[in-house]
Amino acid sequence: MRRVFEFKALWSLVGLVAAAVALAKLVPYQPRGTALRSTFFVVSGWGLFAYWRPFRAVILTRGWPDGFGLYAIMVWMVCASYNLNIAIATFWRLAGQPAFLINNALFDFWIVLGIAAMTIAVTVPDLFGKDVPPRDKIQLGSAWTVMFALVLYLTIVHPDLGPLADWLRPYIDSGHAYRDPD
Repeated sequence: MRRVFEFKALWSLVGLVAAAVALAKLVPYQPRGTALRSTFFVVSGWGLFAYWRPFRAVILTRGWPDGFGLYAIMVWMVCASYNLNIAIATFWRLAGQPAFLINNALFDFWIVLGIAAMTIAVTVPDLFGKDVPPRDKIQLGSAWTVMFALVLYLTIVHPDLGPLADWLRPYIDSGHAYRDPD
C-alpha cells in the first residue's frame, strides 16, 4: 500500500481535480471565475515573458529548430493563446456581457488545469536560479508585478469596459449564426 504514495505527480493531479471540484461546489461562480481568470492571466503573462528570449532566439535562427527550440516556440504560443483567451473572457465579463459562456464549472476546471500547467512551464526555464543574470531577474519580476497589478485593478475596480466590448463585438459575433441584427 505504501508504494501507491510514491507516485507524487499522480497524487498531485488527483489533488488538483479534488480541489477544483471543491472550489466549484463551495465558491459562487462569479468570484471563483474572476479569481481563476485573474490568476491564469498573471501566470500565462509571466510565461510570455519567461519564454520570450528562447522563443526569439529560435525564430531568428536559420534552419529548422531542434526539439528544445520547438518546445520553446510551443510554450510561448500556448502562453500567448491563453493570455489572449483569458483577457477576452475578463473584458467580456467586465463589460457586462452574458456570463454563462465563461462562468461555469467546466470552464473553471479548464482554467485550473491551465494554471497548473503554466505554473510548471514557468518554473522549468530556471527563471530565478543562480545562472540567470540579475537583469533578467529584474525584468521578469517587473513583468509579473505589472501583470499582477493589472489583474488587481480589473478585479477590484471593475472598470466599465463596455466600449471595448462594443469594439470587439463584431469580431466575437462574426462566427455565430445567432448574430445580433444591427
